[in-house]
Order: sequence, then structure tokens, then C-alpha cells
Amino acid sequence: MNDSAAECSEALDPRVQIELERLNTATDEINRLEVELDEARLAFRRLLAEGHLRIQQLTKKLGTSVHKARPYYEARFRANITSQELQTATVAYDKANSAHAAAREMVYLAEQGLARLAEGGAGVTLDPAWQEMLNHATHRVNQAESDRAHATVTQRTRAAAHRAASTLVHQLQSSLKRHIAKSRPYFEEKARINTALEAQKARIQTLEEQVSEAKQQYSSALRNLERISDEIHKHRSRRQSARNVPEIDRSTTTDTASDTNTTSSDKLDELCDSSTDASVREWLRRAAHHRPRPPTDADTWTEIDLDYSSPEEVGVFTLSRSGSVAPRTIARARLPTPTPGLRSIWITPVRKRLVSSLCLGVAPSRRAPSPAPAYRRRHLD
Repeated sequence: MNDSAAECSEALDPRVQIELERLNTATDEINRLEVELDEARLAFRRLLAEGHLRIQQLTKKLGTSVHKARPYYEARFRANITSQELQTATVAYDKANSAHAAAREMVYLAEQGLARLAEGGAGVTLDPAWQEMLNHATHRVNQAESDRAHATVTQRTRAAAHRAASTLVHQLQSSLKRHIAKSRPYFEEKARINTALEAQKARIQTLEEQVSEAKQQYSSALRNLERISDEIHKHRSRRQSARNVPEIDRSTTTDTASDTNTTSSDKLDELCDSSTDASVREWLRRAAHHRPRPPTDADTWTEIDLDYSSPEEVGVFTLSRSGSVAPRTIARARLPTPTPGLRSIWITPVRKRLVSSLCLGVAPSRRAPSPAPAYRRRHLD
């Protein structure tokens, strides 16, 4: 719940907004272009249907004149095509001729440079730089001659085809003059329809290219959004992992403290088993049974059950931070009479002592008794 709220409160990555705008723009553009493309295709089909219907009407109206005049218009169409091809071949021939002339000029300059070097240089008849220039110019001349020869052949072929087509057009025009004049509306209408269809077809191709480009932009924006999303998720995962590290450390510390307490309890059991006095072992066993779980802080309280304790000798053992038992011999001290209703007392950490004489089987010390320790009482439920 908190993680979701934190994620929602984060500032949105500005790259996401930019890519979303690109995505929306590309979507709008795709929709608009597809609508225009559908309209253009519909217009093309409509022009084709209308043109076909118009041609059929003119064919019925003009009769056999259309069929008889068709060879003339076909020859005229071929003459136009050969004319365009002849123009293209002529341009290519002119370029090849110009390149050949430039290459020959370079060869001439290289030869002149070598001649001047031979006349003015003392014994130097060949320079590597001029020789390289001459070789390069010679290669260009050879290539230009080959290109010019090919362009010359192509230009002559196209010129012959154009002359033949033009001759055929003039012959048919003179022989079919009446049918040509009568069928002129048909062929003019057909040419107009073909021109409109070609223009509409070109528009359709342009729209298809624009739609393809818009779809590429849309795909690019989607890929960028996916990449940004992956980066954001990875960043959140790393941050969540870093947030969980302190919790793992705290749980490890708690487990360590629990292991320490368990070790201390085990040592207490060993102490009870190693004692030679039966009363001492019974007292330690009951004290361990009634002892509460120690707090997590360093100051621990040791519970003594007065019902099973001797008022003359009090043994207290304190666990150090490492969990080891540090026995210490103390003088006998009389305890105050327990108040009715109180079953146990708690000794402060300052007055903690160990019973070495009882637990380890050593005779009690004969030195002067020390002052009675202070006690803190706690009522048990």
C-alpha cells in the first residue's frame, strides 16, 4: 500500500510525456492518412468505372471509325515514346562526349608537364607525380571513349526508331484522314481518362508511403516507451532492494541475540549438571524454570525464587554480553524476610554476584560480611 502510494507520488519521467505526444501525433497522422488513402482509392475506382462507361458510350456512338483509326493513334503513341527515348539517348551521348573531351585535355596537360620537366630538369626525364597523373588521365580517356561509343550506338538506334515511327504516323494520317477526324473525341477522352487515372495512382502511392512512414514513427515511439518503462521498473526494484537491506540487518541482529540467549541457557543447564550439591542443583533448576525471557537491552534482571532459596546463602549469576558465566564468591548476607504475597525478588545489575562456593563446590569465604545488597521487589500476578 505504501509502495503504491510512493510510486504514484513520484514525478513522471519527462521522456514518457514526450514519447506519448509522439505516439498520439503518429496515431492521428496514421488515421488521417488512412482516411485519405481510402478516399483516394475510392476515387480511383470511381474514375475507372466512369471512364470505362464513357468509352463504351463513345464506341457505340462512333461505330467503326474508332476501329479503323486505332492504328494511327497507336503509331502516334509509339512515336511519342521513341521521341522521349531519343532525347534521353542524346543527353547521354552529350555527357559522354564532354567527359571524353575533358579526359583528353587532362592527358594533354600531363604530357606538357612531362615535356617541360624533361627540358628544364638536369637529367630528370620522369617525375612520379606527373607519371601518375598521365596514367589516370589515360584511363579516363579510355573509359570516356567506351561510354561515348555506347552512347553513340544507342542514340543512333533511338533516332532510327523515331524516324520509322514518325514515317508510319505520316503514312497512316494521309490514308485514314476521315476516320481519324471522326474518332478524335474517343481517343481524346481516352487520353484524358488515362491521365486522370495516372495522377490518382501517383497520389495513392504517395499516401501509402506517408502511411508507412507514420507507422514507423508510431513503432519507434512504442519501443521508446517500452525501454523507458523497463528502466523505471529496474530503478524501483533497486530502490526496493536497498530499502529491504536495513530490515534484513535488524532481523539478523535479533537472531544473533536469540542465539546468545540460547547459549546462555545451555551453559546454565551445564552448570546445574556439574554441581555436586543436590540442593544447589534443585535450586538452580527451579530458578531457570521460573526465569523470564531477558530483555533485549544490556541490563538484565535475575529472578530468585525465595521459596527454594536459602536466606543464608544467595547465589546470583550474571551473563556477560558474550553469553559466558562469570562466577564470583561473595560473603554471606542475610536477606530481609519476604513480604507475604511476594514470591520472587529482582536483583539490580549493580548488585549481581555469582555463587562459586555453591555451584563449584568451594568452601565459602570467611571474610567479613559485606553490606546487604539493595533489592527491588516486583509483585507477581
